[in-house]
Amino acid sequence: MAIAAPLVLAFTLLSGALLGALLLQAFFRRRSGFWPSPKGSRAHAIAFGLFRAFCGGTVAFALLDWGSLGWDHWSRLALGAPLMLGAFAVTLRGYLFLGLDNTYCAQDGLVTGGIYAYSRNPQYVSSVIATVGLAIFAGSWLTFFLAGALFVLYLLFALNEERWLHASYGERFAQYMREAPRFLDARSFRRARAALAA
Repeated sequence: MAIAAPLVLAFTLLSGALLGALLLQAFFRRRSGFWPSPKGSRAHAIAFGLFRAFCGGTVAFALLDWGSLGWDHWSRLALGAPLMLGAFAVTLRGYLFLGLDNTYCAQDGLVTGGIYAYSRNPQYVSSVIATVGLAIFAGSWLTFFLAGALFVLYLLFALNEERWLHASYGERFAQYMREAPRFLDARSFRRARAALAA
């Protein structure tokens, strides 16, 4: 177990670094076609393969690094589990609301309602929050670092996707960019408060 955690961490970091480098290259070399890429393409398979390796490695590492934070109290589980599970539920709701094809780079229409009125990338936000919940639940301080790395990867995904969405939907997407934040901002919380008050 002692040797497994560093190996899993190295695998996870390598997957994330490689994915980040490819996303950064795609951002600066617009015609690379790496991301967004059509479902079934080689680039799509590489992107999702690396992303799943990073996410799966993060979960495996958190469990292997259990308790390294030194916060050995029931409150860690009571705080971490609901945060992780609640945020993961929001992620799943986002997939269902957007539709799996649109989630995987189809052009089945621009979705701006529901949870997408609060954020242009609600699944990205909730997935990072879920990873923070995992870090608390596992008591793993390095998993907090991996949550930060996940945020950077999501930022790179979003930057590439915005250009593609603007090319696909034109002024409709430009208007949506003006109305909803990339992740979260004060508008998100004002809209949530208004929705709860209604």
